Amino acid sequence: MSDQERNHSAHSDALGDIDWTHYGRQAQSIREGVSQETEPQASDWQQPESEEPAAETAEESETEAAEVYSEAEAEEYAEEVYDGEAYAEDQLTEEEARQAYEEDYTPRRRPLVPPEPPQPPEQPQPVQKKRRRARSVGVTFLVALLYVVSVLSIAFVTATLGWKWANDLLALNKEEHTASVTIQAGDGVDEVAQKLKDNGLIEYPFLFEVFAGFTNKAEKISSGTYELNTNMDYSALLSNISASSKARETVTVTIPEGYTVEEIFQLLEKQGACTVEQLEQSALNDEFDYPFLRDLERGDNPYWMEGYLFPDTYEFYKDGDAKLVLAKMLYNYSNKFSDEMKTRAERLGYSQHEIMIIASIIEKETDGKDQRDIASVIYNRLQPDNNETLGKLQMDSTIQYILDERKEKLTEEDLTIDSPYNTYQNEGLPAGTICNPGMEAIQAALYPNTTTYYYFILGNDGVTHFFSKYSDFNDFRNGIPVEPEGEDEDFLTLDDELEEQENQ
Repeated sequence: MSDQERNHSAHSDALGDIDWTHYGRQAQSIREGVSQETEPQASDWQQPESEEPAAETAEESETEAAEVYSEAEAEEYAEEVYDGEAYAEDQLTEEEARQAYEEDYTPRRRPLVPPEPPQPPEQPQPVQKKRRRARSVGVTFLVALLYVVSVLSIAFVTATLGWKWANDLLALNKEEHTASVTIQAGDGVDEVAQKLKDNGLIEYPFLFEVFAGFTNKAEKISSGTYELNTNMDYSALLSNISASSKARETVTVTIPEGYTVEEIFQLLEKQGACTVEQLEQSALNDEFDYPFLRDLERGDNPYWMEGYLFPDTYEFYKDGDAKLVLAKMLYNYSNKFSDEMKTRAERLGYSQHEIMIIASIIEKETDGKDQRDIASVIYNRLQPDNNETLGKLQMDSTIQYILDERKEKLTEEDLTIDSPYNTYQNEGLPAGTICNPGMEAIQAALYPNTTTYYYFILGNDGVTHFFSKYSDFNDFRNGIPVEPEGEDEDFLTLDDELEEQENQ
């Protein structure tokens, strides 16, 4: 064996007794956080007593160190503790190797401290997380940018819409425009709003609906035709489509005397007040609390108010409420038929309704010039003891009322129609009024002339001729001249008869 080999062997023997596992555990404690400022103590370098065999080579010590170090750290530590090649080159003896080891490597030895309980190792942060953080910052920036852009866009759109809504609500910056808007009964606020838009008065129907509901004005909307313009804001529009609006269009309707209810309904529709259907439905279903209507039978007859829609000139709202139209005419009649007239009817021995029946016959039988004489004929015929008509009125007008179409001359067949309105077949008054008489006819029914007439006929001369006897009436009708009747000096007037009855 050469000297170099012996020196290397001696150095290996000298270091073979070192417990590298102990040093590995000490190094692990240092690596896990034990303070490196602790001064090395002599005892730290003492070989611990151990029954385990010592590592024999640098490679084994390196393996031991690798248990607590990474591969690079373990290699570095092993080379620091044992540099076999360096000692081999110096060709030292075992004693010299130990001495050199003590002198040369002691200053570089790492301070070793007693081991402490192991702490969980910190997880190393991957390098790529930095890149993720960079990407995260970029994404955050983009999100923030999109958020700002969205907020600004919404603010812009809101501001633009808000300005447009405000202009529409307050009627600002609108071109002048006037329109006639018809609101039907039963139209909801959504339908009204759409009609206003269709007529160019508003731009945003949904906004109008919201405003009408918020201000509680939707319930005040009334049917009718209204003249509106773009100078009206939402509040003004709602005020002007209510029942009390001054903007409502009106129609003037003159109801002629002697018109039937059916003819009045048709006229009202023609003039634009309301439709026939609306009037009929109102007559059948609505309540009209007037004393003179209480004894009338309504049934399914929409014309049951016959006689009480007083003929006059009226101003109605265009496309108005049918009930209000009917109520207006009924109210007018109630004011016209005074208490004095009611008292007169009672004195005559007739009810108010019977007076109206007589008045309606008078209205239909003459043009108004001879109404009081015709009234006297009616009263004379109503007397049950008269020998001329035997209590039958025999008035053509009552037959004409029940015909589908009016005839110029009634036939024999017409005179035999089975109806309570047929005064040729039935005694007394017909079942009801046959038209709506005017005030002159009502006054004639209340204050008839006193005559002995039972018959009358319109001559070719356009004058109504009256007769007390049927023979004279028939001769005149057949073209035979008849001497005019003179006044009977012994004849009592109706008032004289009434006074005489009251005195008895």
